[in-house]
Amino acid sequence: MTSTVVQANAIADAKASAMTTEGAKVQNKKAGHATAGSYRHTYPVHTKTAPSPLSKEAPPESYRGFVNLGMLLLFGNNIRLIIENYLKYGFLLSFPGSNVSQRDWILTAITHAVLPFNVIVAYKLEAWAMKQATGFKKRRADEASNGSSPSPAAAAGDDQKKRGKGAKDQSVEAIAKANQSTVGWLHVLNLSIILGWPSFMAYFLIYHPFLAMSCLMNGLVLFLKMTSFALVNQDLRAAFIFDTPAEKLQHATAVHDVSSAVKDSPEPAAAHPTVYQYDVHYPDNITAKNIAYFWFAPTLCYQPSYPRTTVFRKSFFLKRCAEIVTCLGMMYFLIEQYATPTLQNSVRALDDLAFGTILERVLKLSTTSVIIWLLMFYTFFHSFLNALAEVLYFGDRCFYLAWWNSSRLSEYWRLWNKPVYTFFKRHVYLPMVTSGTKPVVASFIIFTISAILHEVLIGIPTHMIYGYAFAGMFFQIPLIALTEPLGHWRGRGSGLGNMIFWVSFTILGQPACAVLYYYHWTKQRMNA
Repeated sequence: MTSTVVQANAIADAKASAMTTEGAKVQNKKAGHATAGSYRHTYPVHTKTAPSPLSKEAPPESYRGFVNLGMLLLFGNNIRLIIENYLKYGFLLSFPGSNVSQRDWILTAITHAVLPFNVIVAYKLEAWAMKQATGFKKRRADEASNGSSPSPAAAAGDDQKKRGKGAKDQSVEAIAKANQSTVGWLHVLNLSIILGWPSFMAYFLIYHPFLAMSCLMNGLVLFLKMTSFALVNQDLRAAFIFDTPAEKLQHATAVHDVSSAVKDSPEPAAAHPTVYQYDVHYPDNITAKNIAYFWFAPTLCYQPSYPRTTVFRKSFFLKRCAEIVTCLGMMYFLIEQYATPTLQNSVRALDDLAFGTILERVLKLSTTSVIIWLLMFYTFFHSFLNALAEVLYFGDRCFYLAWWNSSRLSEYWRLWNKPVYTFFKRHVYLPMVTSGTKPVVASFIIFTISAILHEVLIGIPTHMIYGYAFAGMFFQIPLIALTEPLGHWRGRGSGLGNMIFWVSFTILGQPACAVLYYYHWTKQRMNA
């Protein structure tokens, strides 16, 4: 009886719940119809001011879709060029170095083998100068000690003794300065041989331009290294002889900090770190081990000691070596398969002065030359220098900065090749500016020196000293003057300034120089 009542109550509750749910659905449906029917077209959709996403006033937006489209177009165009090149020329690659004469290989090896003797000469010269400096320092110390405590009997002649002591001090100082001058001129002679020897071999005896250029590149790097080695030790030697207080050398710290500070940087100049304290001091740095380390170190600026790492990363080193091999192979492929045919086809256009065809060849070559140049940059400044630094535990690996975002040419030259920039800043620019030379004049002199070295590095190996490399570098000065106001007008990171940089330097500049040099090289071979 009881169970029957319970079941009846449960059935009644279920029916009531179902009726409630059904009633709620009906009410919701009616409410929906009421809402739809009550909509009015007066609902406001423009409620605030807003710029278009592509306008300058718009907030930062992601353009990943456009980047993907650009990459797809670039990939498709390159595939088309590869197919076109193969159908037109076939497979042009040969074994690297197979077209180089044995005589050129031997002369190149001899040229490279002789250059280390100049490093030994620089070391022996500094070792001799160090012994002389030690003697001068001892003589000055002896004279100072002898003249510091005169006897009571000689008190009446104190003024005369002081004058005699001053004359002796001046004599030692004069001899030391004369010795400094002698050491300096001997270094100049050694430096002349460092640059003259590979120049002579490259211009008169080695025919292949790339082998000759390797000799000159090695000689030029060694020339800059030994220049820094001589200048730094000259200052250290003078400070050692004359007991120069460390405070008098701190002015260089301020100069470097101020010149290194970015104008638009939010950090104050005082926030920059102070000068690096050397772990090795003169004359303890004049050792064969010290100069050998500097000879191989990935820097052009000599220091008695450098920041060092403590761990050798084998995987990091092997990755950099793999990158070097891969990038060199890609550069060789691009030069032989793409650049060479384009250069060959430009000779006739230059003969006929067909400017339209010449421009077409330059623009066609620009794609290949930009890729080759980027591969060269990555191979040398990133892969090779980092691999070398890893082997030597060299700590400061800031070999380049973000030059690809440069909005001005002056910014590019400061960022893309830090070893060379730091050398000229340390040993040419700052000494001139601190001596009273105007910064503009100092910059002009540096670009002139750089233009001469570019002509030496390119004109001598190609046996064509026509001034193209000199002009290409020297005329960076007016281009910098033109792009500098644009950079200030548009601000840092200007897209317009960055495009002008890419067009003037890599799209037109380098391909045009390559076409001119190849044209004269071809004519030279035909007349030989």
